Amino acid sequence: MFENKKIWLVGASEGIGEAVARKLAAQGATLILSARNQDKLHALSTQLSGSGHIVAALDVTDTASVEAAWNQLLTTAGRPDIVMYNAGAYDPMGAAEFDLERTRRMMDVNFTGALHVLQHVIPAFVAARSGHIALVGSVAGYSGLPKAIGYGASKAALIHLAENMRVDLASKGIKVQIINPGFVKTRLTDKNEFPMPFLMNADQAADRIVKGLASNCFEVHFPRRLSLVMKFMRLLPYRLYFWLLDKAL
Repeated sequence: MFENKKIWLVGASEGIGEAVARKLAAQGATLILSARNQDKLHALSTQLSGSGHIVAALDVTDTASVEAAWNQLLTTAGRPDIVMYNAGAYDPMGAAEFDLERTRRMMDVNFTGALHVLQHVIPAFVAARSGHIALVGSVAGYSGLPKAIGYGASKAALIHLAENMRVDLASKGIKVQIINPGFVKTRLTDKNEFPMPFLMNADQAADRIVKGLASNCFEVHFPRRLSLVMKFMRLLPYRLYFWLLDKAL
């Protein structure tokens, strides 16, 4: 499935992104690795299976930085076949502790950064009438949750964005997917001070993501013991939904 495919992985320096990079490279993909930390990207590129992997460091919140990375990868590798947006910022915060700068940071990285990447990717894929776009959201984007102001909103926006693109781009030969993980142990979830049900490690999450990328499913969500419950919860009337949440807290 991924042999000889060129894959631009944005948010590749650690955690889920690093684990996905290793698995895709092991299946024969050539990777363009992007994130802010250039040293980590170079170290990862030397450890991957195969050859020809490229480092294109960027800051997704900076349009000029994203444009420079896009031009670099076009020059060195050519148009990618698959783009996976995995850049993420997370800061647990309840509404009573609302902080604009912390919230803006999550929105800028999780959502607006994806737009900065897509402004280059979508026209190139439309012109070629082919391509595959995968956005990494979260089950936190399904509905309102405690301590998720900012983060949940950014992931909900990303899910909506993926749905819009799926509607508009399928007829143009472009595959669009949204990937919604539950709790995965990374430096981001290490900030949580509450129990995280069905916590997975990055390698387990990467297995499910790579399998999902090879499928024809629009949404890749896991672990299902958590994601299916949350999908059911969002179908409930608000009165019942909030009553259940209040009882759980």
